[in-house]
Order: sequence, then C-alpha cells, then structure tokens
Amino acid sequence: MTLDQLRALHAVVEFGGFRPAAEALFKSQSAVSIAIRKLEDELGITLFSRDQYRPTLTGEGKALHEKAMTILSHAEELITTAHHFAQGEEPELRVAMSAVVPVEAALGLFSEIKASAPATRLVLLVETLNGTLERLEDGDADIAITETFDHRDHLTYAPLTGIEMVSVISPKHRLADRSETLTEKDMAGSTQIIVRDTSRHSEKRTAGIVEGTRHWVVSDFTTKKQIIASGIGWGRMPMHMVEQELGNGELLLLGHEGFHPLKLDIKAVRKKEKPLGPVATELWQQLQNIDWNQTNRIPKASVIG
Repeated sequence: MTLDQLRALHAVVEFGGFRPAAEALFKSQSAVSIAIRKLEDELGITLFSRDQYRPTLTGEGKALHEKAMTILSHAEELITTAHHFAQGEEPELRVAMSAVVPVEAALGLFSEIKASAPATRLVLLVETLNGTLERLEDGDADIAITETFDHRDHLTYAPLTGIEMVSVISPKHRLADRSETLTEKDMAGSTQIIVRDTSRHSEKRTAGIVEGTRHWVVSDFTTKKQIIASGIGWGRMPMHMVEQELGNGELLLLGHEGFHPLKLDIKAVRKKEKPLGPVATELWQQLQNIDWNQTNRIPKASVIG
C-alpha cells in the first residue's frame, strides 16, 4: 500500500470518476485505474462498484476510504512538519513564565506563533520566584518571563511591564474591620498565605514575609486567593488576579503604608551565548510589543509575599 494509491482512491471518490481523478492528479487514467486495482488486490477486497456510469464505493470501500483520509491527513502533516524543520524552525520552544505574569495578555501572541509555526511545540512552564530563572539557567527553557531580582552578566534582558502586588484580606477575617489601619505589628499571630519558591537547587527566596506571622505555604496564586477569600489568612496578590474581588467587596486592601502596593519589573530574559531559533526570535521580539495593560503608578520594589 502506498500514499499514491490512497491519493488515487480519494481522488476517484472526490471527483466522481477515474478520468476527473486522473486530471486532478496530473496522471493518466490508466495510471489511476492500475493504482486502484493494485490496492484492491493487496487488500483482497473490491473498493468500487463499477456496475454504474460512475464508480461508487462498496461498503468495504467506504470504511477503507475513511481510514485512508486519516492516513493522508497525517502524511500531509508529517510533510509540512518536515518542511518547517528544513527551514530551520525549532521542534520545541520552551518558555518559563512567572506565576505573577498575566498569561492572558500573551495568549494572543502564543496563538499567532502556533499559526505561523505549527511544527514547533510550545512548552509553557509556570514557576514562582527563583524557579523561573532557574529553568532558564538549567537549560529547561529558551526564554524566561519573570520578575527580576538581580542582574546577571551572561543574560540578556528586555523590559516588558510592571506587576502590582497588593496586600489583601477577606471581609470574613477577624481583623477585616481594621483593614485600612492595620500595621505589620498588628498582623503578629495572624496567618500569612505565601506561595512557595519552585526552584529546585537555587537558594529559596522568602521575600515579603511579615515577622511574627504564621505561614501557610501553597503552590499557586489561585489556591492562595481562595484561602485568603475564605477568611483564614491574608497575603499579597498580583493586582490583575484580584481586581474583580476588590471591586465587588469579596476582598479588601490593607490600606496602611506598611502594606503599600509594590511593583515588580517584568522582563523577558535569555542567555547571551545561546542563539535563538527563528520561532524563539519572533516570540522574543513580539513579547516586547504586547499591551500588558499594567499601570505604572507605584514605586519600584523587588519583594513578593
């Protein structure tokens, strides 16, 4: 069985006869007839009923034609993929993204990359704190999108946006009625919800933790928000993740200056000595053109809690 035989089968079905199929395939009618006959001989079944003016599929022929369509589709996909690789496109593009970054803002770009380079598989690794840059340093990612806490000479940085980190508490919390005036000292004995650092061998970062508080450690900001909303504890959250809850009163801002909103500078980062492939290069450039819809009203800081 060959792809040419399957293409001949589909062409006869699609164009309604051997002659129009031959014209569509730029082959002689006899070549198409021979291809179908060889396929029938190999499979041991009759694919077409030739009793009528136009050849019609037999019951077995219909079933085999459906299978042939699947095989031809996969074959075309394989050929297209090979063509993209031959042009130098990467088989895989790995991006490590900090959990504080609004991934929704980048989804359109990721979709465009997928459409323009369908052969390249996108791997998105969501990490927190030192874990994001560690994925880049370890070679697990080609590009990192992260809050930057320090500068490293062997890395290249491209500024993207700023993320506001705000301290929030639930109206159900025992201290909620003092949310405007609570100080860090007042929070002693309360439960602060923090997201763990996902780094595996770098020094763990525990920034933004208030002294004297108990700590609940969670793995992601969605869980953190749910726990805070329940009234069990409080913590800092990216503003874009709690705007709705702040608007409808499900969460309250801690208003004292000690809990002033903080800004994390978000940058795209890559290794200087490692050249990017064409797809990664396009992503790197387009990341800098995204409208991340973030404000720049608050002073710069590099802590997260």
